[in-house]
Amino acid sequence: MLSADVNQSLALFNDGQTTDALVRLESISPGNRDANFYTCRAAMRLHVGRIAHAQSDIEHALAMNAQNSDALALKAVIAVVQNRAAEAVDMARQAVQHRPRSASAHIALSYALQAQFKLSEALDAAQEAVVQAPGSGLAWARLADLQLSVGALDKGVRAARKAAELAPRTAHAHTILGFAHLTRIDTRKARESFNEAIGLDSAAPLPRLGLGLAVIRDGNLELGRSEIEIAAGLDPGNSLIRSYLGKAYFDEKRDPQDGQQFEIAKTLDPNDPTPWFYDAIRKQTVNRPVEALQDLQKSIELNDNRAIYRSRLQLDEDLASRGTSLARIYDDLGFEQLGLIEASRSLDLDPGNHSAHRFLSDIYARLPRHEIARVSELLQAQLLQPINMNPVQPSLSITDLNVVAGGGPAEASFNEFTSMFERNRMQLTGSGLFGSNKSIGEEIVLSGLYNFMSFSLGQFHFETDGFRENNDYKHDIYDVFAQAAISPSLNIQAEFRHRKTDQGDLDLNFIMEDFSSEERRTVEQDTVRFGGRLSLHPRSHFIFSLAHNDFDGKQGPTSSTSTDYGFALTTETRQEVEEQGYQVEARYLMTLPHFDLTVGGGYYSTDSDGIASFELTPPIAQIPDDKTEFTRKHQNVYAYTKPTFGSRVTTTLGIAYDSLEEDALDMDDWSPKVGLEWNLMDNLRVRAAAFKTIKRALIVDQTIEPTQVSGFNQLFDDPNGTEARRYGIGLDVHLTKTLYIGGEVSRRDLEVPVQNDDVIFQDEQEDLYRAYLYWTPFSSLAFSSDFYMEKFKLEEEGDVNEPIKVDTVSVPISLNYFGPLGFFGKFSPIFIYQSVERSAGSSMEDGNESFILVNATIGFRLPKRRGIVSLEAQNLFDKKFRFQDDNFRKPEPTSPEFIPDRVIIGRVTFTF
Repeated sequence: MLSADVNQSLALFNDGQTTDALVRLESISPGNRDANFYTCRAAMRLHVGRIAHAQSDIEHALAMNAQNSDALALKAVIAVVQNRAAEAVDMARQAVQHRPRSASAHIALSYALQAQFKLSEALDAAQEAVVQAPGSGLAWARLADLQLSVGALDKGVRAARKAAELAPRTAHAHTILGFAHLTRIDTRKARESFNEAIGLDSAAPLPRLGLGLAVIRDGNLELGRSEIEIAAGLDPGNSLIRSYLGKAYFDEKRDPQDGQQFEIAKTLDPNDPTPWFYDAIRKQTVNRPVEALQDLQKSIELNDNRAIYRSRLQLDEDLASRGTSLARIYDDLGFEQLGLIEASRSLDLDPGNHSAHRFLSDIYARLPRHEIARVSELLQAQLLQPINMNPVQPSLSITDLNVVAGGGPAEASFNEFTSMFERNRMQLTGSGLFGSNKSIGEEIVLSGLYNFMSFSLGQFHFETDGFRENNDYKHDIYDVFAQAAISPSLNIQAEFRHRKTDQGDLDLNFIMEDFSSEERRTVEQDTVRFGGRLSLHPRSHFIFSLAHNDFDGKQGPTSSTSTDYGFALTTETRQEVEEQGYQVEARYLMTLPHFDLTVGGGYYSTDSDGIASFELTPPIAQIPDDKTEFTRKHQNVYAYTKPTFGSRVTTTLGIAYDSLEEDALDMDDWSPKVGLEWNLMDNLRVRAAAFKTIKRALIVDQTIEPTQVSGFNQLFDDPNGTEARRYGIGLDVHLTKTLYIGGEVSRRDLEVPVQNDDVIFQDEQEDLYRAYLYWTPFSSLAFSSDFYMEKFKLEEEGDVNEPIKVDTVSVPISLNYFGPLGFFGKFSPIFIYQSVERSAGSSMEDGNESFILVNATIGFRLPKRRGIVSLEAQNLFDKKFRFQDDNFRKPEPTSPEFIPDRVIIGRVTFTF
């Protein structure tokens, strides 16, 4: 039983008068001080940061009663503060066992479980505390804190309001209410709550931190940073506050102060992944990607091997940090396969994580024939993202731009320059390109954020004469994007995109002279998209997308010559297609502790009007125009689930149904999906998959269906209606902290529809082999070596002049240097071997070719993260060679991966 004096002291403490409460306790004579006295005084001393004195009181209480639940609970809380999470959980469970109806014991258990990142169990403990003490403002505040941490924003706000009502004189209750308002972007109410908490307890650090975050969200970075500095001064040993102060310094471009704060945070709490993740972002932007990779891997290790990046407490949800291009770290180093592994692992653990989808999209940008998968992952990232300042680059949503690709730091992504804090402001980001063959291009995006709204206005232009006659192309794209947070659980967005393209013959055939000097292709396209996300629960999301497309394409003339009549008769053909259509898709994602579920489907319909005109030389007759009209329709549904077995095995089970009608093509079929990812050891991972796909008809080649199964892409740039079966197995090994090796083997068996008078299916086979070795011997050097082999085989002869067998081997080797002052360089020789075989009746030459190309880049990162300038050379020694690209088996032509001509490119990227 508590004495009257102790009760009076507790009443003062609950009213926020901690000093008076302690004075009242001290008036109790030593002879009347029992275990309850010591536990009460320990709680108050702990509240004001006098940990050593609190520990002494706890030991006194336990000496009087070894099973004192309150003393054990307080001891558990101290263990949490001192980063002894396992001991904390053990002591808290003892406290609950000795007194199951004690709210303080359950609150202590919630803190201990949270320290081990077991948020769902911690939330259960906090809910039990409220059940046992429904009138306790402290219990309701603890429940609100955890509900906000797991993303249950509405419940968190209600619990925080209840806490403030029950304990109006308690600073902590108002602090939690302030964070609750902050999650709703209600910064006015958040500031009011934080100021109320500061008035009640001016020495409390958390309301100062919250006030700083609210002020920064309103756009005043300097004033907000000063509040966080006060919080750090009040609690200099708080790792989390140090991390947030480092973020503020980062946004103010104050190097090295930002890094110093992250290092302090790492030392104060070695088990918190937050500062390691933030420091990885910082180091990548200051030209230290090797160290950035090491910090990122450490962050993943501390986060239970999860590459799902956010602060442990999610005080501001780290929206900006999670939106930065994590792929840039891997791209700078040339470690694309390693990035692909981490991105796919992130999606396995949380398919609703928008940053993981953006991560995977950026990685796909470097992989051939992954364009549909890339833009699809980009769309999913946009639909799942909260409002943010990330610029929407017009060029990223188009699959066939053919722009000369660089690599590493030379070709910057605009989201590399985003801030760590989202705040009301505007940002201008742009890039320019100039180089050989009269190549010139630019991309400029103005993006902004104000409270519940964000927008992005972008323009892209690129043109080049190409490396040979009629190899020129020009693109212009305009993009308008807007997003609104109707509520914390509902986001909507709209986008308009206009594209205009004019290009010649881009194909590169094994016979260098095999190209058209006259054929042209023009495209004019308008796309309107509306979509959004409804979060039914922190781990339950519904996304939808509605797109309308207006397409006008022209192609020709293409020529064919016949001597069947005893003289040469040439037929020139010109084609024009006008299409209007729409695509509707919806997908539901749910993530549970031991499996996730995604169910979705879509409907696509386009009306196509085509006309082909013919001209004969000599003009012996007139051929009437050939007009075609048809409606292309595609319906699909799918379901995927990923059961996990322990912490090492994740499986994928899925099924999809597709129904496609396109001119004479009419097909429907089921497609099963099976995948396995098994971490045999902490540094050894096996991946395997077997699945079937039907290439869907898509508006601008984007879909919200999952793009990969256990790390194997299932959306290739194949003709509509292609039925593909892929089987693959991969092995990835992290040998040391600086050495990574691995590889994968897969086969794709394809049935490709060919439309003439009737539809026939052409059997094709692709064998894909890849191996890699990545090494970071020094903090300024990264070495990568990849092996690619693709074997294509046409089972039945089609066009007599098209290849029936193409084997291609490429071995790029790259050495990347990153200087301390911002200079970087890349030297990358590539060995290529190719064998091309045509049918016996072909008049075209086949054979084999081997050659070595040398690419090189030098560049400089501008101070204060203002941008990047670079000069790069592809095919530095102007090597001439024969090469067969894969345009002959793709629906849309793109520039070849290798060009038999020296290309010098200058790039500049800037941000204000």
